[in-house]
Amino acid sequence: MTSERLENFGRNLQFTPQVICRPATESEVLQVLDEHRGKRIRAIGRLHSWSAAPQADEVLIDLSKLRRVDVEEDGGVIANIGAGCQIKRVLNKLDRRKLTLPAVGLISEQTIAGAIATATHGSGRHSLSYYVHSLRIACYHPETGSPTIRVLYGGEEMQAARCSLGCLGIVLSVEIKPRPQYNVEQWFTWHQDLAEVLAAEAGAPLMQFFYIPWKDCFLAQQRRETTAQRSWFVTLFQAYWFLTIDVGLHFTLCLLAQFIRSTALIKFFFRRLAPLFLPPAALRVVGKSQSMLIMEHELFRHIEIELFVRESQLAAALQFLRQTIQAFDSGDRDQISGDARDRLGSLFDDFWLAEGERYTHHYPVCVRKVLPDDAFLSMSGGGEEPYYALSLISYQRANDRAGFLCFAQFLAHSMAQLFDARCHWGKVNPQTAEEIARLYPQLPQFREVCRRFDAAGAFQNDWTERVVMGSKTSQESLPN
Repeated sequence: MTSERLENFGRNLQFTPQVICRPATESEVLQVLDEHRGKRIRAIGRLHSWSAAPQADEVLIDLSKLRRVDVEEDGGVIANIGAGCQIKRVLNKLDRRKLTLPAVGLISEQTIAGAIATATHGSGRHSLSYYVHSLRIACYHPETGSPTIRVLYGGEEMQAARCSLGCLGIVLSVEIKPRPQYNVEQWFTWHQDLAEVLAAEAGAPLMQFFYIPWKDCFLAQQRRETTAQRSWFVTLFQAYWFLTIDVGLHFTLCLLAQFIRSTALIKFFFRRLAPLFLPPAALRVVGKSQSMLIMEHELFRHIEIELFVRESQLAAALQFLRQTIQAFDSGDRDQISGDARDRLGSLFDDFWLAEGERYTHHYPVCVRKVLPDDAFLSMSGGGEEPYYALSLISYQRANDRAGFLCFAQFLAHSMAQLFDARCHWGKVNPQTAEEIARLYPQLPQFREVCRRFDAAGAFQNDWTERVVMGSKTSQESLPN
């Protein structure tokens, strides 16, 4: 047990728990719970999160030593994965058996428990937590108060656990049904309007696409599952992608955002130079699923907000986003339509740019389709309509993010009011308890499950108590 100051990946969250424990077994987790009864206990994985979800002031459990991956084949293939195991390790272990996860996200640095606790997703499928078969959770027995392990298989408890934000207890392990390894074909196309992009999605259901600011067009990274053999040059392509996109493009953007900081050069880069980093439009490449679906976003430190809107709201939400990018760059509120400003009313003035503050967005807006989830608090849960996730990233230094955070706050509150947009739980999430209660109709059911598992609130922190449980009235603000 130690105590130290912790910092998340984005360096926007710092905290110093009274005690940090790093158990290596389930029995050690139970021992921690027994020794710290009456205190608040939270768990962390890799701290690859930008929200306040991981913050712990009293007792923190680091799950990094719970990292086993066992594949059982009795009565069907099941992968039993330790809560602290990183996604990339899970994928490597499964790949040795020619298996993979049923959904793969954009990054693989997170732990399996962290990804499930925040309903982390990929593109064109449900979130990873949707495919969870069972979970083992350490918590306190509701009658005796003693530490115990509960195994969840379905029903309301699973609907809560599939995006629990750590509020039910300490996840020890997860069972997921893997699927056979498969290949993905990928190619790129440029489009001038959204309708063209969505038409292209029909033939590429794993597609993600990008709105390119300052060029005002769309780039579709078209992807689909295929039975075709892997391209003979796929290794060369992956080396090119790593050096040119993962490193070269992002290094250039970091230079522009952190050191040069010229809005004119940022706009020139997107209009003239960014397309040069991409492979030729005619090039199609087939590779192993995870190598085609994952990017190395962790190479350069950044901060991110991701907003989820229903498919029927996507066109209007993207139009508003385009106007907001222009407005924050110019400082001219008239760039945003009068209709939107009227509908926002006083909220517009509450979260508009602070005096003298401006922000020029310097990264493509990534858009991914997510199929509806069966989870109370999943950003894409609670209905039959698919969602689209709009991801906005800033590569500015941690002490130079005032403009981006103002931009993020404005988008979070205004798009919630205009389009019922939900913020990703693991990314910048400034939405208030009142907004969350309106956006998640199944929140009462989630709270009831939490009370059955944790009547004393031992597994909450200030943020979850205030925003999710509604037990505090002060509004949430972005962490510094």
